[in-house]
Amino acid sequence: MSLPTGATVVGIKCTDGTVVATDSMISWGTMVLSETGIKAFKLKENIVLASAGLTSDYQMLVNLMKARIKFYELDEGRPLSVKAVTKMIANLLYSRKAAPLYVQTVVVGVDSEGPALYSLDMGGSLLSEDYTATGTGVRTAYGVLETDYRKDLTVQEAEKIAIKAVKAGIARDIQSGGPIRVMTVTKEGVTESVHEN
Repeated sequence: MSLPTGATVVGIKCTDGTVVATDSMISWGTMVLSETGIKAFKLKENIVLASAGLTSDYQMLVNLMKARIKFYELDEGRPLSVKAVTKMIANLLYSRKAAPLYVQTVVVGVDSEGPALYSLDMGGSLLSEDYTATGTGVRTAYGVLETDYRKDLTVQEAEKIAIKAVKAGIARDIQSGGPIRVMTVTKEGVTESVHEN
């Protein structure tokens, strides 16, 4: 389904963590609403959700998930894994098929199982990936990922590839733009950086 909003979101799983990079333009059709939008959010100290689609929908998804994670962990007295959080997101998206959230979501994180990366569509389908891209800049971003990805990438190497992939998406997609935001998840937690396009 084609949406009047644009984005380029890239995720990469590495040997020592995960990386997600996004553009920061919020658009509606040909109108630019902001070039400082945030499309990646820390759900927990070890999990990040990034999304393309309607800004209001992914903001609502993030708020719902933060609350659900907190309630679950208080109830059960144990932390959720990346896979469990992603499954909760998939179940939420699936339960809203009649009134869907218009989002394409990437979840990255590190837990006791190691680094993990998942992609989800608005119907709740869940795929475990080594790398992924979503949004209107996806075609060009995938070209970079397919060329440069290796199984033995470190986080430092993956950051450079993710930035390059988002830049490629921005260069050829009128609805993507602004600074590039990168969030990296390792055993030490989440770090964030912003890079000029």
